[in-house]
Amino acid sequence: MTLLEMKLALRKKVGNPSVGEIPDVTLTDCINRAYKEIATKYAFNETRCISSFETVANSARYQVPPDSNLIYRVWDSTNKRKLQKRGVRYFTALPKDYPTGMPRNYFRVQNWLQLIPTPDAVYTVTIYYLLDLQALSADTDEPVLPFAWHDGIGHKARYIYYDDRGEIGKAIYAMNAWKEWISDKPSEMDIEKDDMDDVGIVIPMLGNEFPRSRGYQDSRYNENFDREL
Repeated sequence: MTLLEMKLALRKKVGNPSVGEIPDVTLTDCINRAYKEIATKYAFNETRCISSFETVANSARYQVPPDSNLIYRVWDSTNKRKLQKRGVRYFTALPKDYPTGMPRNYFRVQNWLQLIPTPDAVYTVTIYYLLDLQALSADTDEPVLPFAWHDGIGHKARYIYYDDRGEIGKAIYAMNAWKEWISDKPSEMDIEKDDMDDVGIVIPMLGNEFPRSRGYQDSRYNENFDREL
């Protein structure tokens, strides 16, 4: 459904007020808020993205994809190992002379990642993240969610509309209608869990197990520091 079609459907759901009474911009706002809430709360393939970048030797900071909402996982594709997410305490406790090496951890602040240790060579780092959806604005815009979920956006938008106006009785009715609609609505990713024959191939790539190469053995100082923190 296009934004225009969704506005027309929502207008009917709320009693078919005229544009003079309730402008289109109000309905568009309710639709976009419902759209983003559903896309964030429920799992959809369309909102999951993968992006990669190459590191530069002696450079620790890298920008996250500009369309990312939150990051699910970061891994070193060159060495097939997951990077561990770290917090402020870990980051601030690092010694100034912490050696460079193969990245094993990352720390995120705003729109960039700090790789730890600072890469000593070129590595391919891959990010799995949630897409930050663009608001629908033009009448021809369509949600990226599966078509079967477009009607659900209308149900949720109707609740938001009545809740904003303080019409409690109608808001409760709209919320119950939304709950009934969503109660038996599986997402694409839920359905695809039935097709998991290759999980044994994919998951180990994102794990922490890797050969005890010479480079790994030479990084015992780094590993000891990690354990201390």
